[in-house]
Amino acid sequence: MGLFSNILGGSSTPTNLDKQESFLGLIMSVVAADGHISEEEINDFNSFANKSNILRGMSGNQFNSTIDKLFKILKRDGLDTLVDLCVAGLPSEHREGVFAVCCDLLFSDGSVEREEEQLLENLKVKLSINDALAMKIVEVISVKNKV
Repeated sequence: MGLFSNILGGSSTPTNLDKQESFLGLIMSVVAADGHISEEEINDFNSFANKSNILRGMSGNQFNSTIDKLFKILKRDGLDTLVDLCVAGLPSEHREGVFAVCCDLLFSDGSVEREEEQLLENLKVKLSINDALAMKIVEVISVKNKV
């Protein structure tokens, strides 16, 4: 932390995130992976967030403050730190489903950029998704998004 951080609003990175923050942070990392967040990606992000069981019961204010918190981490500490914090905060029973949601978000615009493919590979490893399951998920999501 810099000399003026306390005065100018800087803060340290949180040491842990809850499962809701972790879910939102991981899907946020997917839409931000290529360094540009399009209107279509924002709409897809919101659609997945609205349909998510993990976020059921979260108020609009809680959602907005969580998004603000995650964007601050992303901006201040970078994508890798955000992903690591989110993976650490995500319960193991949600890892496969979140990986599938992340795949779906990546494929939703019709193409997967190099940075996005690399993020997906990193998520597979960090979420402990085995190769066979990851391939099944990617195959189904790619077929789904062709229509």
